[in-house]
This record gives sequence, structure tokens and C-alpha cells, in this order.
Amino acid sequence: MPGFPVLDVAIGLAFLYLLFALTCTTLNEVIAIVSRRRATTLYEAIAQLLGGTGMADELYQHASIRSLVNPRTPGAKPSYIPAERFAVALTDHITKKDSVADPKAIAAGIQTLPAAASTQLLALFQLSEGHPVEFQRRVSDWYNETMDRASGWYKRAVQRQTYVLAAILVLWLNLDSVQLFNRLWSDTAFRTAAVEQAKARIEATGTAEVPVMEYTDADAIDAGTPVQTGTVALTDSETQLLTSLGGWQPDRQRLSADIVLKGDGWRVRSAWFARSAGSHLLGWFITILAISLGAPFWFDVLNKFMNLRNTGRAPDERRKA
Repeated sequence: MPGFPVLDVAIGLAFLYLLFALTCTTLNEVIAIVSRRRATTLYEAIAQLLGGTGMADELYQHASIRSLVNPRTPGAKPSYIPAERFAVALTDHITKKDSVADPKAIAAGIQTLPAAASTQLLALFQLSEGHPVEFQRRVSDWYNETMDRASGWYKRAVQRQTYVLAAILVLWLNLDSVQLFNRLWSDTAFRTAAVEQAKARIEATGTAEVPVMEYTDADAIDAGTPVQTGTVALTDSETQLLTSLGGWQPDRQRLSADIVLKGDGWRVRSAWFARSAGSHLLGWFITILAISLGAPFWFDVLNKFMNLRNTGRAPDERRKA
């Protein structure tokens, strides 16, 4: 929008925050895969549901549960178990060799379970009035309620991890929001490049891949639809834009100047560090909070800013486009 660079500055900031958040999303997913956090959280939730790891381990040996993991990965646990499959597997485990549709076998099998599990399952069996199908439905609902709580555990753990990753990223690259704003405001070429890259990412969203970590139901460990926010991987142009931010280079140049003037020593370096940290502290804090909002949030904000910019174009700008 000619004559109104403040909107382009806002677009540039939202776009940079989106790229930072996507970087955290990728790191979060790598950590989740390496640590198998989803599978671990799911196992812990089922162990709590059944009153201990013993029964959970037995249930995980059921054929319908084992089929959810790669057989070539020894000791792997599934990160997703459908409620209906869990209910059938649990009923089959209860009835042993008898039919899962035999009410007497279900009632007898419940009595042999640990107290924590048998108490709840007996109540569900009584509420189902002895009907096996109704019993399995109630077990499915019981499982889903536990997964809702487990999703909250997982979300809080991921959120804490996101704050840590955001802080590491911000300090490592010196992502100061105040400096980013000043750079976007004063550097026309940088601002234009950021707006053009933002436009390209929005246009590419229709057929692009989606982030592997951002879900509509708050990072549920057993379900969720990914939010459309563009490709996870940064393009070459976006990477080049981020490398042009400068990072710690201006601060290192000031340190070199201080060393030339005052000599090298811990007093000079500590004074430089204190001065640099003090000048960046507010900007670091803002960036960490912005990244923690997540990629879908910033993509939505970026989309709204771009729509506002497009509707506010001057006639001559529309013809050039």
C-alpha cells in the first residue's frame, strides 16, 4: 500500500514470526519422533486407566494392538489406538478364550482383574445391563475421556518445550523484535523482500504440505487434523531472508571495537555482555512470546494483513500487478 509502510512492516513481522514458529514446529516434531513422546504419553495414560503397567503391558501384546506398530521395530509402542479397537482388545483380554459376546465370560473375567480396573469395568458392565455391545461402547467412552486428559498432558509438555526451543532459537540467532521492527521500517529493500516472500508462501498454501505438529484439537496424542499453514521446510529465498537479519554480528563488531579501545579482558567482555543483554532483553521476550503462539496463528494473521493490503491497493499498483 503506497504511502503506508506500517502495514508492510506488520506483514513483515508476522511473516518472520511465522518462519520462526515453523522452525520450532519442525524441532518439536523431531524431538517427538526421537523421544517417541506421543507413544509414551499414550502408554502412560492407558496404564493409569487400567491401574498399572502390568495390565497395560498385557493389553499391548494383543494382536490388534501390536498390528498398529511396525513389526521391524522391536519394543515400539503405538502412538494412536482407536477407541473401538481398544474396547474390543480389552474385552477379548477379559474373556480370555471365551467369546467377547458372552456376558458371563465378561463378568467372570472382570473379577480376575486388578482392583483399580475391575471396579470401573464392573460399574460399566452393570450400567450396560449385561449387553456386550453396550459394554464395549461404554469402554470406548471411558477410553476417550482418558485420552482427553492425556491430550492436556501432552499439550502442556509440548508448550513448555516450545518455550524452551523458542528461547534457544532467539538467543542463538539474536532475534530481537525491536531490531526487526526498526530494520523493516528503515530498510525498504528488506521490507519489500519480506512482503513478497509472504505473498509467495500464502499463494503456495493451496497445494503445499502442512506442518506435522500443529493440530486443531490442541496437539491431541491420538487424533487431530493438521492446520493448513504452508510448507514446513523453508524455501531458499526464505532462508536467505533470515540469514540477512544479522544476528549477533553488530554486537560482535561493538565487542571488537571495545577490545581495540580498552584491551581484551573479562571486564571488557562482561561489560559488553551486560550492555548487549540489556539492550536486547525486551526484544527477546517479545519474540519468544510471539513464537509460542504457533505457526497457525501467525499464518492467519498474515493472511488477514495481506487481504487488507490487497483491498487497499491504489489503482496504479493494481495495474502493475
